[in-house]
Amino acid sequence: MKSNVSESQKFLCSDKIRVLDITVSPKEFKSKISKEQKFKVENLFEFKRITGDLTLSVIFLVFVGFLLIYFNSESGWNARDLDQKRVGKILKQQWIGPLMCMVILLPATMFNLFGAIKAYKKSKRLLLPNKIFYEMSQWIRSLEFILYFLVYTFSISLLGYLISTLIFAVFLTYRLGYRTKEWILISFISSFVVVLIFRTILQIKTPVNIWLYEFFPENIEIFMKIYF
Repeated sequence: MKSNVSESQKFLCSDKIRVLDITVSPKEFKSKISKEQKFKVENLFEFKRITGDLTLSVIFLVFVGFLLIYFNSESGWNARDLDQKRVGKILKQQWIGPLMCMVILLPATMFNLFGAIKAYKKSKRLLLPNKIFYEMSQWIRSLEFILYFLVYTFSISLLGYLISTLIFAVFLTYRLGYRTKEWILISFISSFVVVLIFRTILQIKTPVNIWLYEFFPENIEIFMKIYF
């Protein structure tokens, strides 16, 4: 049994002593992400309670409690009109959306907190190591990408939707460890296609008064404002 990887690497099969020649492909995917940080696609859908889950559950409960306290005044519940004869008119009132969210959020948060407490007690009983500070440090690290998003939205009014999207798509691809020329090119082309679909074809509204476009000739400035 042969496959294309380097001839120098040879492994012996356990049942019959056969030599397997394995050669490394020259176009092998290269990533700067360390081995322990890599994950498989199926891991995205894996649900497992960990020690930091309890902290996150408490934070969610506090957040939902905050929404519940200000529900009457901010959702329009105080100005509700239930005397309408048609159900459609009642469903169009502004408090319906927030009410549906609270009906889902409140019990879901309570059940999640109950499950987190149960898992925490079990891990304590089994003397499992507490990694809560490590997990919280990982949550704090995610603030970096929130900052990138804020800078991106601000840069649209300066550089325009097209240029900002191309720059940040390539930058984030590089930042995530996909640093080969192929991946940089893929991110550039895919982000350009996204701009074409959303801004040029579908005409999704974006800021029009772009600082950079003011330096373009008038015809190009109008064209860029309409399509990019």
